[in-house]
Parts: sequence; C-alpha cells; structure tokens
Amino acid sequence: MKAAFVRASIAEFLDSSERIQTSDQKSFNGFNGLHGGLAIAALVHQMRTLVPADRQLVSVGGRFIGPLTWPILVDADVVRNGGTLTMACATASSESGTCVEANATFSAGAAQPAQVFAPPMPTGIEDRASAAVVEIPPEFIPISQRMEIRAAMPELPYSGAAKPVLCGWIRLTDEVPATEERITILIDSLAPSYTALMTELRAVPTVEMWIQLSADAPATAFDWVLVLATTTSADAHGFVRETINMWTEGGSHLASCTQLRIVR
Repeated sequence: MKAAFVRASIAEFLDSSERIQTSDQKSFNGFNGLHGGLAIAALVHQMRTLVPADRQLVSVGGRFIGPLTWPILVDADVVRNGGTLTMACATASSESGTCVEANATFSAGAAQPAQVFAPPMPTGIEDRASAAVVEIPPEFIPISQRMEIRAAMPELPYSGAAKPVLCGWIRLTDEVPATEERITILIDSLAPSYTALMTELRAVPTVEMWIQLSADAPATAFDWVLVLATTTSADAHGFVRETINMWTEGGSHLASCTQLRIVR
C-alpha cells in the first residue's frame, strides 16, 4: 500500500524546488537527504537550460559530498561548447555548502562508423507480470512512494543472500517528462546491491556515480524498466564498487551506471 497522496510531483520539483511545500519535501528523499538519482536529474535539468537543445546527454557523473537538504540551490555552467561535444558542470548546495557536484557530456548525435553492441538483458528472471511487488516503508525510503518495484530475482536487500546482486522491474508513478531525467532517477532506484549480503540494517551511501546513456535512449518510449545491480568488489575500508544496467521491457539497453559506495 502506497503512502498518502503527495501533492507536488517530481516534475514540479525539477522545475522549481524552492516552491515545494515543507510538508512535501521529505517525500523526495532517499535514505538520507535528497535521493541521489533525483539530485543528478536536477543538475542535468539545470545544465539543460544552458546546453543547445539539439545536444544529447551522453554521460553524467556526480560526487556526493554530503546529504542534500532544503533549501536547495542549483547552479550550472558550460565548460566547453564545440562542434561535436558540449561539456557542462553543476552544483547543488544547501545551507551547509556544496553537497553534490556533477559533470556532463552532451553530443551532437552524429552517426559514426563504429561497431554497435550493448549489455544483453539477463535471462531466467521473473517476468514483470508475475514478479512480486517489493514494499518499501516510506519512512525508510520516502521517495519509494513515487515508484513501483517488483523483484525479478530471489535476492532482496538485507536478506543474507549469497550474491551481492539485486534485480527489479521499476516504473515511476510520478510525472517526469524528460527521458534523460527519468533514466537518471530509475537507474538509482534499487537498494545498494551489497545490501543483499547483509542482515543488519546499515547504510551504504553513494560517494560517486557515473551514468552513461545509450545512443537510442532519448528517443525510446518506455514505462517499466529492468534494473540489474551487481557489486563487483568490496575492500577492507568499506568501499564497494557497483555496476548497474537498465533495459526497457522489450530488451533495449537504456543506460549503464557505476557507483562507488561506502558501508556505514
């Protein structure tokens, strides 16, 4: 059962976060502060005001310095605007200072004579229609009330699984018209895959995140996506490295993501 009706949408937040009522602000949060994928989407949204409209987002990377809380101030700048590439940067700040930094690359989208391939969609998973809905307490992850998640593999967060992997069907139940912004939110919507190994409730926040969109992603229509997250390494200092891929329900690859996280 989803939480009570939320007045402000993600689209409204992206357009003007300062207009979001205090009672609605928490509903945009992840585990601690503003949801990471949403923070990156907000920075992409701001960079878009400066980048030529015909440029396609290729890659965006973010560094999370601290939890992003209201009031939120977003600023952006164009670093390079060439014939092929446009590069931009942006920051999101709160009263404590800069909390998130991002850099993005946009392309003119000209076709190149290159061999094309992408990560294949996993097989042997639960199809969306029969997959069990994952209920996430909104007091734990408030933004979860703005999406629906269904488990595509047996592994679940904090289940003591044998493998650090999570896979789920996800869709936003909230309005986000821009495809590139929907992608940055959705690809960061699963719990950290490392939590599948854990039984104790501990945070594994993102330190750095890099998202690369497929060339066809901006023109691809989709509602549900399949997200597969795998922790590829974990070290003695608590840093874990995660790889995430996302596909449409029909199998078209939309984006890849790598994250550096730390176990708290």
